[in-house]
Amino acid sequence: MVDQFLRGLVTKKFKIKNFEIGFLDILLLVFATVFGCYIRYALRDVVAGDYKMFFEPWVATLREAGGGFKGLSAEFEYVDYTTPYLLILSFISICPFFNTLILMKMVSIFFDFVAAIAVGFIVYDMTGKKQSGYMAYTVMLFVPTIVANSAMWAQCDIIFTSFVMLSLLYMLRDKPRISLIFYGVAFAFKLQTLFIAPLYLLLWVKKKMKIQHFLWLPIVYFIGIIPSWIAGKNLWDLLTVYLFQANGEMDIYKLSHKFPNVYQIIGTDSFLREYADAGIYFTLAVLMVLLYYIAQKNFVFTKDLIIRMGMFFVMVVVFFLPHMHERYGILADVLSVIVAFSNPKKFYVPLIAIGCSFAGYTLYLAQQTVIPLSVYAILYAGLIIDLGIGIYKEINQKGEVADAV
Repeated sequence: MVDQFLRGLVTKKFKIKNFEIGFLDILLLVFATVFGCYIRYALRDVVAGDYKMFFEPWVATLREAGGGFKGLSAEFEYVDYTTPYLLILSFISICPFFNTLILMKMVSIFFDFVAAIAVGFIVYDMTGKKQSGYMAYTVMLFVPTIVANSAMWAQCDIIFTSFVMLSLLYMLRDKPRISLIFYGVAFAFKLQTLFIAPLYLLLWVKKKMKIQHFLWLPIVYFIGIIPSWIAGKNLWDLLTVYLFQANGEMDIYKLSHKFPNVYQIIGTDSFLREYADAGIYFTLAVLMVLLYYIAQKNFVFTKDLIIRMGMFFVMVVVFFLPHMHERYGILADVLSVIVAFSNPKKFYVPLIAIGCSFAGYTLYLAQQTVIPLSVYAILYAGLIIDLGIGIYKEINQKGEVADAV
C-alpha cells in the first residue's frame, strides 16, 4: 500500500491552468533551492580583502552622510561604482537588520536566484523541455564561481549578469525593446556588460532589432544616475564614471589580475604600459575582424547560435583585454551552462570555462592554486577556438535552418 502510494507520487502531475509540473520536478526545485541557500549560508562568515579595503569603508562613508538617498551626497576618496549599486549600499548602511557583510551577500545571493531562473527559462525556450529548464536552474545554483562571487566575496557581478540573461531571454522571444531595456539596466550597474555588445551589433545587422532600441542604454543609464545628481553630485562625473574605470589607474600594476588569459602566458609584470595599450587596440582589432567577417555571412541566427556567439565574444574580450580581474569571466561561465543544456555534446564547455575561471578565484580567495594559471589560460584559448570553429561551420553551412528566432 505504501509502495503504491509512493510510486504514485513519483509519476503524479499537478496542473495549474495550462501549466503542468510533476511531483519529482517540484522535489528537485525545492531541494535545489534549499541546498542552494544552505551552501551560501555555510560561507556567510568568509571575509574577502575587497570587503575590508573597499566595501566596508564605502558603506561607512555612506552611513556618515545619512544613508539612503542622503548617503549619495557622500564624498569618497575613491569609488568607481555607479549610482544604482551605491544606492543599494547606502540603504544597506542604515538597515537595522544583520551586518553590512551579510546584507551585501544577501543582495548578491538574491540575484543568484534571479540569474538561475532566467537561465532556466532560456534553456526551456531553446529546448522546449521543462525538465531541462529545471535542471539548468539547479546547476546554476551550484556553479562554483557564482557561489564564490556572492556568498564568499560579497561581489555584485551577478547583478549585471542577471539582467544580461533577462535581456537574452527576451531577445530569444523576439522582444528587442524589452531586451535592450534589461541590457540598459545591466549597463547601468557594470561596464563589463559591454563584453557581449558585439553580439547585439550583429543582431542589429541581421535585423533582429532596430537602431532606436539601442537608445535604451543611455536612457536607462541616465535614469540610474538621477538620484546622485539630485544629491548634488557633478553630472559630468556621473556620466563619465566608466571612462574613469576604463582608464584603469588602479589596475596598472598587473596586466592580468589572476584571470587566465593571454597575459598569464606571455607574462603579467613586463611592459605594463606598453602591453596594456597595445592589448586594448589588439582586442578591438580582433573584434573588428570577427564582426566584419560574420556580418557578411548569410545565415539564420538560431537561438543556439545567439548563445554560443555571445559566449564566444565574451571569452575573446576577457582573453585579450588587459587588466582583467578574476571575476570578469562570469558572463561566459553562465552562458556555458546554457550551451551545455542546449547541446549535451558540449558538456565539456562549462567544465573548462568555469574550471579555468574558478582557478583565478582560488588564487584570490585562498591565495594558492596547484596548477599555474598559464595552463588554464591555454585551456581557455582552446575552448575559444572550439567555439569559434563551431560558429564558423554553422554560419557557412547552406540550406539548413532550424530553431530560428
